[in-house]
Amino acid sequence: MNQIIYKDEEKNAIRFSKITKIEAEMPFTGLGIKYVDEGEETYYANNKKFTIKKGEYIIGNNFTSSIVEINQKQPVQGLCIDISTEIISEVADYHDISGSDIKEFLLSNQLFINRYNIKNTNLGGLLVELNNNVKSGNYQNDILKDHLFYSLAESIIEDQRFIYDHLNKMNFKKVKTNEDVFRTILLAKSFIDDHVMDNFSLDQISLQAGISKYHFIRVFKNTFGISPYQYQKHKRLEKAKIELARGRSVSDIAILFGYPDLPTFSKAFKQAFGQFPSHFSK
Repeated sequence: MNQIIYKDEEKNAIRFSKITKIEAEMPFTGLGIKYVDEGEETYYANNKKFTIKKGEYIIGNNFTSSIVEINQKQPVQGLCIDISTEIISEVADYHDISGSDIKEFLLSNQLFINRYNIKNTNLGGLLVELNNNVKSGNYQNDILKDHLFYSLAESIIEDQRFIYDHLNKMNFKKVKTNEDVFRTILLAKSFIDDHVMDNFSLDQISLQAGISKYHFIRVFKNTFGISPYQYQKHKRLEKAKIELARGRSVSDIAILFGYPDLPTFSKAFKQAFGQFPSHFSK
């Protein structure tokens, strides 16, 4: 089943799919999103294989050649969303000083093809909400409003600006090498995001990237400006900040997040956010 939920003359579209088996060309129109809600899909996009699992999505454009392969016992469910080039261009020009650069990146063969997790992106929350509305039948009021596609475009541009800025910091001679290494670094970064409270060793994290520990440290720091340890530390402090906002005591949070004592946690929190946790909680 491939049900057209919405389509307009500007080539914006939303389709809901429920398929057990298929192998076919799957073009991306404008800036296209393929989101998997249940099951697993395999895309061969620009001659590279991407396995998209539940809670993940892939983005492509008119320059992306793609074949999709599904072979599952249970139906694979998801959304296919097309956002017109006009909307992407308009939002990029409005929100970004270097709008022409991000626009060129998104709508040309420069686009970085990769799979993304809904938990680690701005677009993810919108996809979950939209998918739930489509499945429950409560979608028409939202979809028929133009602001939905503008909201999707804004989220994509915010996410992809991060990709664009950091991909340009890769300094290998070949574009393909830059992209391949950047994918491994994003994979390791996502692993840290998903296991921020776990004490995985650098060996275990670099193993996720499939590169040596030293090479991982060097490329991660060159790309994101901080070491993997500093990144993990900051992510933990962000979670601690959320717990403080929920009313949890400073002493409990210090213990929960593995700090040896309250002064050490307070000092780290102030370095990160400019105020002591006791002041923030007040």
